Amino acid sequence: MYVVLDSNIWISEWGLNTNKGSAVRFYIKQKKATLALPEIIKEEVERKLQNFLSESCKDIQTRHNQLLSVFGQLKEVVLPTEVEIAQKAKSLFDDVKLDLHSVPFTLESAKSSLRKIYEKKPPSDQNQQFKDGVIWANCLDLLEVDDVILVTEDKAFFKGKSYKDGIAANLKKEANSFKNYISIYSSLTELLEEIKSTVNIDKETLISKFTDITKDSMNSILERNGFSISSQANVNISPYVTEDPDKLYIEFEILFDCIDTRGEGRINATLLLKGDGYYASDNKELLELKNQGEELSFDDGSEGRKKINNSYASMNMVLGHRTVEHSIRYKIQ
Repeated sequence: MYVVLDSNIWISEWGLNTNKGSAVRFYIKQKKATLALPEIIKEEVERKLQNFLSESCKDIQTRHNQLLSVFGQLKEVVLPTEVEIAQKAKSLFDDVKLDLHSVPFTLESAKSSLRKIYEKKPPSDQNQQFKDGVIWANCLDLLEVDDVILVTEDKAFFKGKSYKDGIAANLKKEANSFKNYISIYSSLTELLEEIKSTVNIDKETLISKFTDITKDSMNSILERNGFSISSQANVNISPYVTEDPDKLYIEFEILFDCIDTRGEGRINATLLLKGDGYYASDNKELLELKNQGEELSFDDGSEGRKKINNSYASMNMVLGHRTVEHSIRYKIQ
């Protein structure tokens, strides 16, 4: 299956580096689908992105100068140079971290688009939409090989210019001549509903690996307070897509029932382990598991439930201005 994203999607989702964009990248990888990139889209996105980044830097510098005139003295603002901006725009698609199938701009795709302009047929029936006609021709080329999903906000591709009515009638007729199937969506949200799939993280492996890491602190809180584990663990995992389509960030809780070894009448005791880490979906490996604390709770006949915590905190000290890095945490289940 090929997935084709129109220019407006690439630009609005910052090269798929937003929450939804990262989720799409993850599921494309899970589905073993291929992200196809027509040359005409690539050129437009790079040009528009470079212009936007240049204007943004100019605007920031202008605002900084205005603040400087009021405060008299400020830290210097460091912005990308025009050369760096151009390089970033060119490397946008390299940062997607997926294999991209390039679809070249050809004479045949250009002729196909021009025919639709002359005949005033979608997606070129109202304006001189040469680019849209080329994109459609590219999609038909891909249909010869596999199914295609086109995601575009451009209503020219839709019947009656309405998203809810599906693909335009003449385009559907063209696509029906192929053995493979094309579907069209107006947003990444719709696409996610189509391609999302369940992520199965082996809970037994997680329990085994994490309790091995935390066994000393687990035994300590249980022995100090006179309890022992009396049940199998129940696990709750919350997965999040990250900026890396190969890795999920996971938060999890592991809950054990416990019994009072001192015979003090304490009941309904539980030990809750909290942790986080990463899950590599390709090789199904759990990585960088960290203990975020244990909570022992029970009823002892007094008002309210007693809770005893082991918590862990990390301290990061930064001198001067710290470098801020972009990261994604988008819950998917």
